[in-house]
Amino acid sequence: MIPQRNLSLLSNRLARGGGRRIPETVLERDYCLSWFLIGLSYSPLKDILLFKGGTCIKKCYIPDYRFSEDLDFTLAEECTFEDIQKHLDIAFKHTHLSSGVKLYFSHYDRHTHENTYTFFLGYEGPLPAVSGKEVKVDITIREKIVYPVEEKIILRGYEGYEDLPEDAAIRTYSIDEIAVEKVVALLDRARNEPRDLYDIWYLTSNQHVNLAELIEAVEEKWKFRGKKLTDVREEFLRKEARLKKLWKMRLSSQVALLPEFGQVYRIVQRELRQAGMLKQRKI
Repeated sequence: MIPQRNLSLLSNRLARGGGRRIPETVLERDYCLSWFLIGLSYSPLKDILLFKGGTCIKKCYIPDYRFSEDLDFTLAEECTFEDIQKHLDIAFKHTHLSSGVKLYFSHYDRHTHENTYTFFLGYEGPLPAVSGKEVKVDITIREKIVYPVEEKIILRGYEGYEDLPEDAAIRTYSIDEIAVEKVVALLDRARNEPRDLYDIWYLTSNQHVNLAELIEAVEEKWKFRGKKLTDVREEFLRKEARLKKLWKMRLSSQVALLPEFGQVYRIVQRELRQAGMLKQRKI
């Protein structure tokens, strides 16, 4: 396990660019998440779970991406939660033997989810042990996957994470598939997470994805949910006030240089409209 000093040095280095200092607690969680993924890669879950979401972007595609506070997967094959728990024990054991990082199943989410296994992952890393260190893990049971699944190396990310191996790999969504799910989330009335807005802004602004090329995939995702894209085209515009209210609250500890909300919202609105995913303005 790396010393606590590595987290302090990394936090200071990330703040030198003039942005907000990322708390050491966030860095510890980030480091432990990497070790959890490495443990998965040495367990039967490597073939059962497909990694996705914003954390997947950071851990497998863009190492200096925003920090995350949860993990998202989709089942590649049918598997009971009881079997998943058994396989998790293998991953936890590998991680502890390899690093000294302690991971454990904390508790199952008490709220019912029809198409998701949700639990909380406890961890103990370089910082002093305190209660309440845990990460939410969502595993989607059934999902429409449009693009081919990829196998990606788990990126070390930072020199300070010096004990992370650089050859462990897991199965992941493609970055296009992740972007499609982020668009679906932005158009979903029930979801109000500013990180979805940030992710689409970042991926389009840095030319990682072209939304115009993803519209058919977005339509397929909505069809799987029993809806049409035309049914949800106005939802994004209705969310502006809610997303703005949560912008700094949810993202300030995840992004050192957090852009201004209005700028991000306008850019994403333009990208969605140009891609045909929003209702066109009347002339």
